[in-house]
Amino acid sequence: MTLKGDFKNFFVPLAIYWLLPVILIETTAYFSTSTLPRVAVITILVYGLFEEIGWRGFLQQALVSLPKFVRITLITVLWFAWHLNFEMSLSNLTFFLILFAGSWALGFIAEKTNCLLAVSAIHSLNNFFSDSNVYKIGVLSFLLLVWVLSIVYRNKLGGNKINSYLPVTLV
Repeated sequence: MTLKGDFKNFFVPLAIYWLLPVILIETTAYFSTSTLPRVAVITILVYGLFEEIGWRGFLQQALVSLPKFVRITLITVLWFAWHLNFEMSLSNLTFFLILFAGSWALGFIAEKTNCLLAVSAIHSLNNFFSDSNVYKIGVLSFLLLVWVLSIVYRNKLGGNKINSYLPVTLV
């Protein structure tokens, strides 16, 4: 995996996965709170990038010989421990399940794009939107739609089967 992944031009993933969220989040923040949280937004993206270098860039690649379910579960358990969640509570169980879904989704995106910018941006969404309001939900929905469509479109152009990571074949 690299920063630009399988994209031919580095600017494409940079624009879609980093510049677009910065512009949308800052614009939304400016109109709703009259602030420009540029440093916070970039810090969250960089932090997500550093985490994803480890989780998807290294660990997922190192565990590629394992079955997908085992690989996803192992990454989830380590990611859960990374967040120092050792108490067995309903909120921690919910968090574990969210991390499991995240490990599956981010693993899928990593496999389809080989792009650390894409994976880290999607990882960072959780940190951007820890509290929600109608503006944040709108930005989140729009970003996810753009990103999913860009991955589907890109894979159709490249001839990759988008469903090869799903547990059941859709086609």
